Amino acid sequence: MNDRMRYNASLDGLRALAALTIAFYHAHVPAMPGGFFGVDIFFVLSGYLITRLLVDEYHASGTVQLRRFVARRLRRLYPALLLMLLVYLLIAPLVFAQVSFGKHLLDTMWSALYLANYASAFGFPMSMLGHVWSLAVEVQFYLLWPLLFLLLVRMPRLWVVGAIALLYLLASGWRWWSFDHASDPWLIYTRADTHCSGLLLGCLLGYLNPRRIHRYWIVVAVVALFFAVTFFSWPWGTTARFGFPLVEVCAALLILSQPKWLGWRPLAWFGRISYGFYLWHFLMMRVLQEWQWHWLEVFLMGSLAGLVMATLCYYLVERRFHRAWFERTAPAVKVGSAPSAS
Repeated sequence: MNDRMRYNASLDGLRALAALTIAFYHAHVPAMPGGFFGVDIFFVLSGYLITRLLVDEYHASGTVQLRRFVARRLRRLYPALLLMLLVYLLIAPLVFAQVSFGKHLLDTMWSALYLANYASAFGFPMSMLGHVWSLAVEVQFYLLWPLLFLLLVRMPRLWVVGAIALLYLLASGWRWWSFDHASDPWLIYTRADTHCSGLLLGCLLGYLNPRRIHRYWIVVAVVALFFAVTFFSWPWGTTARFGFPLVEVCAALLILSQPKWLGWRPLAWFGRISYGFYLWHFLMMRVLQEWQWHWLEVFLMGSLAGLVMATLCYYLVERRFHRAWFERTAPAVKVGSAPSAS
């Protein structure tokens, strides 16, 4: 399997913007009620990168090694998640004493099994680890998409494109209908079947792999994204109908255009550690919110603490496991290549 793609700094920059947008939302910054859309940017980007890996492997070998694919995803995601969950279990009884230790333990179990997005459906709503739902959606998608990809990829190219496009439209319509008939909007928001459209749109981009588009679309995408994160919020009806599709398309436009300014080194570096930042910043902000800090203090100090923990986690945990994987499975790699951060 071609586990390494040609590095593109602008995609890491897009990750950084998505992570920063989510941090605005988690800190309850008043001007950014739609900051949750950062998750949807991540989803489109993940679908794109994962499909590029699948396409490259299929073209190189005529198949996809499913077990190896899933193992690599888990090796990329799991060590950092387990470290964060361990720290959470250590501090939760002290900081979130109003919640029983048994509940903290149960939330940790749902998170470690990548089932946090369905915990509410089984009567166990998450208390302090609410952000882990998106990781569960991605991992559940990683388990299903390679199987579906192998079924589709042997078909004529036009049929594959049509099938993925149809899946995207069906997923978007299903989300729309589900929100209109929801008794628990949060459950609809976090379920994989009602929040997979962005991943599917990314898959469509990854399969087509079109050429870069005109720079004009960069301006359109940035302006539309700014509008989305400052305008859309609850209730979910309007957001489900118009907000999610708008953000998904804008993310797709930025992936296709790959503006150079997104590849600015500090931004790209932040994008590379954005997974750890996503894991840690929420926990830090919840602690500060528990202490009733002002939203600006929560954002600044929570983001700083999240950045420090993400940096340590990236260099001491994530990269070590990632490097060990490549040393074991692909000792000969092209000089100058860089790992996908998907």
